Amino acid sequence: MTETSKTKGPIYTGITKHWDHEAGYAVWVSNDWRKIDMVEGRRGWIFTPYKDHFDTCFISEKINLDFKVKPEDIDILVEGFEAGINSLPDVVIEHKNFETGKRIVLLEAKFTFTENGQTRKRWVKSMYWGEANLVLIAQGATVEDYAYWEGMLFNAMMTYELQ
Repeated sequence: MTETSKTKGPIYTGITKHWDHEAGYAVWVSNDWRKIDMVEGRRGWIFTPYKDHFDTCFISEKINLDFKVKPEDIDILVEGFEAGINSLPDVVIEHKNFETGKRIVLLEAKFTFTENGQTRKRWVKSMYWGEANLVLIAQGATVEDYAYWEGMLFNAMMTYELQ
């Protein structure tokens, strides 16, 4: 699909569950999105509806940490999370949410920023449990492209599974 052929919105043709049993997580993504494995040394995938670029995408990455994260670590995690987001050019944070559970810390933000002269929209979730960090990112190449794909990006961001 090209950007110029968009008129009404995306149409689901099905959803596929992508399991990484060794990493201990799964994500559900539209089955006609292109899947790109992360480079060596990184564990995850990039999914995009486009054949020729991946500026609009859904990303999942599992990171094994050298330390155990506990809910009481939330303040230092939030500080680093916000510092990373605020380092982006022209960033405007639309929403942020930080939560803890018995064994999990969830950091989440939606924001716009400028990259290569283009305003992009991104939604990031970073979940910590034990010595693990799962990062999910939904991004539109433009604010308009994010809005067009928002339903499919929402489903991908909300339907992950942890083992």
